[in-house]
Amino acid sequence: MLSELQKQAAKAIVNSFETGSLRGDYSNVTSIPSDPGGLTYGRSQTTLNSGNLYLLIAAYADAAGEFSEELRPYLPRLERQDSRLNRDRRLRRLLEEAGEDPVMQDTQDRFFDSVYWQPTQKSADYIGAQTALGLAIIYDSRIHGSWHMLRDRINRNHGPLNRISEATWMRRYVETRRSWLANHRIRILNKTVYRMDAFNKLINEGNWELELPFTVRGLRVDTDVLAPTVRSSAEIAPTRVLRLHIPYLSGADVRAVQAALQQAGVQVDLDGIYGQDTAKAVEEFQRQQGMYPDGIVGPATRAALGIDEAGKEETSTSTSPLMAESPTTAPESPTAPSPEPAAAAVLKLTEPPQRGDAVRLIQEALQQAGFPVEADGVFGAGTAEAVRLFQQKRGLTADGIVGSTTRAALAAMRSSPATPKTSQSPRALRLTNPPQRGNDVRLLQAALRTAGERLGTDGVFGAATDRAVKEFQQRQGLLPDGVVGASTRAALGL
Repeated sequence: MLSELQKQAAKAIVNSFETGSLRGDYSNVTSIPSDPGGLTYGRSQTTLNSGNLYLLIAAYADAAGEFSEELRPYLPRLERQDSRLNRDRRLRRLLEEAGEDPVMQDTQDRFFDSVYWQPTQKSADYIGAQTALGLAIIYDSRIHGSWHMLRDRINRNHGPLNRISEATWMRRYVETRRSWLANHRIRILNKTVYRMDAFNKLINEGNWELELPFTVRGLRVDTDVLAPTVRSSAEIAPTRVLRLHIPYLSGADVRAVQAALQQAGVQVDLDGIYGQDTAKAVEEFQRQQGMYPDGIVGPATRAALGIDEAGKEETSTSTSPLMAESPTTAPESPTAPSPEPAAAAVLKLTEPPQRGDAVRLIQEALQQAGFPVEADGVFGAGTAEAVRLFQQKRGLTADGIVGSTTRAALAAMRSSPATPKTSQSPRALRLTNPPQRGNDVRLLQAALRTAGERLGTDGVFGAATDRAVKEFQQRQGLLPDGVVGASTRAALGL
């Protein structure tokens, strides 16, 4: 258990990275065009595209602060993650002025604790980290983004923390994260390696308990101002915020929330659809936990439900059961790897053969696609041959290996029970004259942005959207024809 002084020291390190101030700058507003997080704000720089900026301003509006009524009209656009807000000068001015309001400062303190620090403690407990410096490293990654992806990479490549010691695990994590940032295709992230350099310095000094005084980037922790920094979000594929929405949100993430609610003793159907009943169940759980009962599943509610640490796949963003680990399966202990492959693992013919529900899902999808194979949960020669024939028919590399591209193609042909029935299939989206418009185009653009494409969300399928679709398809091994059909939708998680 960290002392309050150690907790504040850990926060001070990350505050210095985020705003250049050890105490954090409540008024700081940043918008860098190449930053995938979009508009960022506050002491710990929450972002528009994560959905957390909406939650913060909604909490401030409810707290009746000095600028609450002026900011309230922005809530619908913040909720939609409207990219035009990145350039809204009036919003920037209001946010800067609100940062001086004691009500906003108190709201930020409580919000960032619930959204970042409390999940940090859960992350530390999950991997077994205990040192103050270890928690500071996790806290930085929870705020900067992509903690789960790199955590899982370290566990795969070097082993879990309790097998190699906390000092070794954290040193490997910092080294790996620095390399990842330095070589990332989003160039603004290349400039944020100073964060890992600062942690490397503390590691080399052996200051695992963050004993004061110490320096970060050449300055003492108890000073008021640090050197100006470049800040960019590294959350390439943030977990979406779940709420009641028309049409209803659906998918494996919704099913995971419902499963966690059931485990917490709240009655709700496990149908993968975020409807009225699920929203009410979330509100009931939030009241039980002493949280604000808004029916919205953001990072704080997700952490309270205990689903935040189940692990996130590095490449998959689909909500299909074929594309993500089954949410009804409890997370494995980091000390005891599962004998079954996760549903999004690469499946292939091995000796002994791979077994489990992940294999069975693939076999059932192959059956539905018309390929004769027994759904016995064993990836044998018959299953490998069926996969090869499916790949051949779809124009994919016929290697009998189920990776992300084959999985996406199978998911596109399989009707997910988590998808609400509609009277007609989604229209295929493509470049036309006049261009296609609508919410389906806007959702496509948002998914492309989440996947790393630089693109606005104006709801118009123009030349820029066409280019972004083709680039995404090429990266996924799909035919780069610019047409958003079932396979491309599946790969994007739509």
